[in-house]
Amino acid sequence: MAEIKDFKRNQYLLKGIDKKTNADDGDGYRSKSADSLVARHRQLKIYTAISIVALAGAFLIGAYFHWKNIVYTDYEVQQQVNWVRAGEAKCMNLSGLLFTYSNDGMSCTDTRGNVVWNQTYEMQNPIIRTCKKTIAVGDYNGRSIYVSDTQGSLGTINTTMPIRDFCVSLNGIVAAVLDDSTVTAIYLYSTAGQELAYFKTTMSESGYPIAIDISDDGTKVAVSYLKAENGTVSSSIGFYNFSAVGQQVTDNLVSGYGYADAIVPIVNFMENDTVVAIADNRIMFYRGRQKPESLSEILISEEIQGIFYDENYIGLVFYNSTGETAYRLDVYDTNAKKVSELCFDIEYTDIVFDSTGLIVRSDNECIIYDWQGRLKYEGAFKEHITCLIPMGNIAKYTLVTDDSIQQIQLY
Repeated sequence: MAEIKDFKRNQYLLKGIDKKTNADDGDGYRSKSADSLVARHRQLKIYTAISIVALAGAFLIGAYFHWKNIVYTDYEVQQQVNWVRAGEAKCMNLSGLLFTYSNDGMSCTDTRGNVVWNQTYEMQNPIIRTCKKTIAVGDYNGRSIYVSDTQGSLGTINTTMPIRDFCVSLNGIVAAVLDDSTVTAIYLYSTAGQELAYFKTTMSESGYPIAIDISDDGTKVAVSYLKAENGTVSSSIGFYNFSAVGQQVTDNLVSGYGYADAIVPIVNFMENDTVVAIADNRIMFYRGRQKPESLSEILISEEIQGIFYDENYIGLVFYNSTGETAYRLDVYDTNAKKVSELCFDIEYTDIVFDSTGLIVRSDNECIIYDWQGRLKYEGAFKEHITCLIPMGNIAKYTLVTDDSIQQIQLY
């Protein structure tokens, strides 16, 4: 009997073990199934997120290419204010503000028609020189130069000799070419009219200064000299440094270059350390923080019809030799690289380089290209235009007419 009981007890224990084992197997199966479902759910979420990102990316890429390739055909005036100016006054863009000047004075107005500042004077032939947001106005053969920026007046400079030419730096320092009868003197002035430095030149030595410009920081000056001798004409470019480096050399002349059979009517600091000079037969680029050196020289065989430049680009207009259009515009950057070549027909009065593109305009029509050379707009204005101010968007501009300031949107 004891053996039978032991057998039954062992049978019971075995069944318990089997039940326990089966129970363990069931729990393990259910655990693996749950993990699989969680993994699949996670994968589904990842795939969904990737699909959404891919669709959004495709949409954005499509929208970008659509925006890049869109050509506007007309414009609408979104806002307009009345504006009154004297009939003989001239207008220009001064860092997004409207600068107006005449023989009687100058003023600065925002794009809503509010006068920011004004200055009165009396001049016979006002000369305008700018450097980004800073502007100087002087009278040829006069003895006063008024210096201002977009905020207001910075000062007035009174000279002791007649003014022949001048330029202004971003911080308001003025370099002026003054007629001293037997010699020509070039003076540097602070905005307060204080004489900072000067040097003198003669026709027999350097020639006559026909162009001058100053760096943004007011420490370097570039001068183009024209010299006629023995029936021949030659030009030279002199670079002057008025910092500590220039104090170590005679007349602060740190470098210079000569050009036979050339006239150089334009020198311009495109950046603080980059200078471009334009002759009738070549373009010269120079670069140097303290002593500008020749960077590149591009010979020109065609006659230049127009020159337009800012701190980033310089554009030369030629007659289009192909005959397909009237004009061709070649645009160079500060590295002397040609970045654009555009052809157009309108009788231009201004060419504007903006961060979004190039604008060729007359008083009653304009053509707009982006920097990839794609045409964005070509059309006529509804009114006579005296100034066009880009608003940082290739489809938005401020138009200044004879009696209004308009905010327009291309469409």
